[in-house]
Amino acid sequence: MQKVIIDKDKCESFKTFYEIVYRELQGKTYIDWAEYENLNYFADMLNEFLWYVHNEQDTEFVMVNFDLDKIKNQKTYDNYEWEIILKVLHRFVTEYPSNKLTFVN
Repeated sequence: MQKVIIDKDKCESFKTFYEIVYRELQGKTYIDWAEYENLNYFADMLNEFLWYVHNEQDTEFVMVNFDLDKIKNQKTYDNYEWEIILKVLHRFVTEYPSNKLTFVN
């Protein structure tokens, strides 16, 4: 199982998440995704990309230093985007249970 570790304290913004996921899941190796280095910072692209690569490998998303209450309050645009990302990840691991989503604080 591949681990993708996202430390929110080390992310400048939600955009860093997209770049890390693309890099860690070797997006460049998939011909349909070779030109989407940041998934256009768009949750629909993330959803489609995860669906595309899920047959290749099982993935555990380890989310470090995420204050879920703060994110859910959405007082900033960044938190709004983080909440959308987390919804996509939650839906993905629910639909494909061989993948995992873990929070570490």
